[in-house]
Amino acid sequence: MLRAGAARIAPGREGKAVTVSLALLLAGLGLLMLPPLGMVLFGSLTDTPPGAPPHLTLRTIFRAYSDSHIYPALLNSLLYAGATSTLVLLIGGFLAWLVERTDSSLGRMAGMFTLAPILMPAVLLVSGWILLLDPRDGIVNMIATQVFGMRRAPFSIYTFWGMIWVGTLQELPLAFLWLAPAFRSMNPELEDAAIVAGAGALTVVRRITLPLLRPAIRGAWAIFFIYSLGALSVPLLLGMPGGIFLYSTEVYLATSRMPTDYNLAGAYSLLLVATTIIGIHIYRRSIADTGRFATITGRGYRPRRIRVGRWRPAITCFGVLILLLAAGLPLLVLVWNSFLPYPQPPSWRSLHILTLRNYGLAFNYGPAKRAVVNSVLLGLAAGFITTFLGALVAWASVRLGQRSRLVGWIDQLATLPIAIPGLIVGVGLLWLALMSPVRLYGTRRILLLAYIILHLPYAVRICASGLAQIHRELEEAGFVSGASWATVFRRITLMLLAPSFIGSIVYVALRSFREYTASIFLIAPGTEVFSVLVLDMWEEGN
Repeated sequence: MLRAGAARIAPGREGKAVTVSLALLLAGLGLLMLPPLGMVLFGSLTDTPPGAPPHLTLRTIFRAYSDSHIYPALLNSLLYAGATSTLVLLIGGFLAWLVERTDSSLGRMAGMFTLAPILMPAVLLVSGWILLLDPRDGIVNMIATQVFGMRRAPFSIYTFWGMIWVGTLQELPLAFLWLAPAFRSMNPELEDAAIVAGAGALTVVRRITLPLLRPAIRGAWAIFFIYSLGALSVPLLLGMPGGIFLYSTEVYLATSRMPTDYNLAGAYSLLLVATTIIGIHIYRRSIADTGRFATITGRGYRPRRIRVGRWRPAITCFGVLILLLAAGLPLLVLVWNSFLPYPQPPSWRSLHILTLRNYGLAFNYGPAKRAVVNSVLLGLAAGFITTFLGALVAWASVRLGQRSRLVGWIDQLATLPIAIPGLIVGVGLLWLALMSPVRLYGTRRILLLAYIILHLPYAVRICASGLAQIHRELEEAGFVSGASWATVFRRITLMLLAPSFIGSIVYVALRSFREYTASIFLIAPGTEVFSVLVLDMWEEGN
């Protein structure tokens, strides 16, 4: 059966059809992924606005990087991204180790922790912490001054360390999702051998566990660093009120202040593109030589969990605390303040002024209703289209493997957006929309395109995980029966992949609903989306 199926895929007409299909898929991915990056470069090499006859020059780049105020912002961004990504890696990695390698009860909370970044948009998380730690109206500071008689608020969220605090909590669930599989799939035989030889727990972690996880740790840190460098919610909501400007803030201001300067935004974005390329190179090198770090071979193994014994209550409390800080506490304070006419701490007096008036105003606010409808429609459309495209890429990667050089290029192009900040995608698509002869700017189509680009890697990984559990003999039986590749993919693969397919649709739809870094550059009156509307309403004090 295997030989017959392989024969149907490789040589003959079917093999040519698959090769042509792979070439078309590669071309489609190239048209999807590369134009935004190309438009960023094009915009930085001109000094004319989009739509005008282009005038190629290096003047815009010189103007961007000869301005001395950009370098303190760049230094702030590097320090912020470095500190945030390091703390995220340490805390998230420790949490993943506790869940996957110990017998603690944190595994029961892992599902809630991984859902936190999906159900809690970044803008709302930052807003929740502002309501908690604002020097004037923050609930924690109000309690401290009223109960303990302090003359000044003890905390301020509008500081550099406040930004790092919120940025770390914002990315912790991503770190857990990224590192938990590495801990889960690591063969513990080497650790067992070290323990038998008399090594202590800390020695085992330092000399055995961490070196084996070095590729995953390096790659994860590079991705977290790029994410932090392109973040917008923390710099806009916490940095600007505190007078702390980051590099991403300058890119945003170039397109939002009057007069707008899209050329300057493109020139600024070049540095982020270069950083992204370096980050992808580090990530690729980290995962390229994983063979010498592999501990899972053809021999079976049974994962061993470390007994935490008397430390179980403390570890459980740590997990609950992280969950509360990452999502629970900010969400609770948002819910509490939604029933009040103005922010204030819980008290008997505040219970008497609870009201539903805010909800009535929100439900009757026209832009809010449009934003929710737009976000739902765009999320569902992005979920279906991205998942179908991701299933094609996953099938090529899992089923064909190294049989075609095209597969490697396809996988790299499909994975590329995971290391590209949404800010770059937004600026690139903004230029593309303004330059396109087809009307794109101010339409839902450009937003849909951004969501497909940004979330394709997640759809590919979800579909690939499901496809790996489907034995290829089922597809080969279809080939032997005379079915074409397209028929086999439609009638067998997609049907068996339905659970992963549905999961990917839901995941991409929810991530699209909360996306803001690209959307903030692409929305127009009538195409508002939920996450950006929340940000705008917050900045307006509404």
